[in-house]
Amino acid sequence: MSNTGRTVLVTGGGSGMGKAIAELFAKNGDHVYILGRREDQLKSVVAASAGKISSFTADLSKPQEVEAARKQILSKHKEIDVLVNCAGASGGVEHGLSLEAALEAWQGVMANNLTTAFLMTYAFRPHLKRPGGRIINVTSMAAFAGSSRVGGEAYAAAKSAIHGMMRTLVRQLAPEGVTINCVSPGYIDNTDFFGGKTLHEARIVAESQIPAGRTGQPEDIAPGVFYLASDEASFVNGEILNINGGQQFSR
Repeated sequence: MSNTGRTVLVTGGGSGMGKAIAELFAKNGDHVYILGRREDQLKSVVAASAGKISSFTADLSKPQEVEAARKQILSKHKEIDVLVNCAGASGGVEHGLSLEAALEAWQGVMANNLTTAFLMTYAFRPHLKRPGGRIINVTSMAAFAGSSRVGGEAYAAAKSAIHGMMRTLVRQLAPEGVTINCVSPGYIDNTDFFGGKTLHEARIVAESQIPAGRTGQPEDIAPGVFYLASDEASFVNGEILNINGGQQFSR
């Protein structure tokens, strides 16, 4: 894949899968902007990138902060080649809450996982390269199988909603030469998704569910995103690429 020199936006690029995705694009000659709330993490990634990665600190669930990011980025680039919506967080709605508290928890999960993807897509879709622009959303196997954690219905619903948003946008953007796809990971080493278990405990649970016999790593996800952003994937549109070691067949 010979794409180089593109302008790439990666939300949630300060850690985990977002960081691995951003670093792979940068390694291949693209200039990458990582966006997220944790300034210290973003700056650490930028410092290690030899000038290939820039950052913008923002809460991407807030329209005014997305607008500020858009203005700054577009002041330097006339168009965007690739938007990767990877920002997200685990979380759930604990049982026994009041309705008001349950709604607040639900809205928090939606803001972190769905609203961020919607606002970034809405803000930057007019500025995507035509033809050739790419949107890739990082979702979750929970969109198909549901969440394994108690109270995880909000997280599963948010990820499922991104799939529905993608399918709708395919019809709108495909005639303009812009593709939109999803990558759906299974378990990626992260104790947050296992209710506070230690990393060792979480791996034991995950490995028992994954036919490949090991847990996923952020570096397993990045190449799938990179492929969907390539010229070679110009006819791949509305696809959900499962990257989970076969875990979807074990539930």
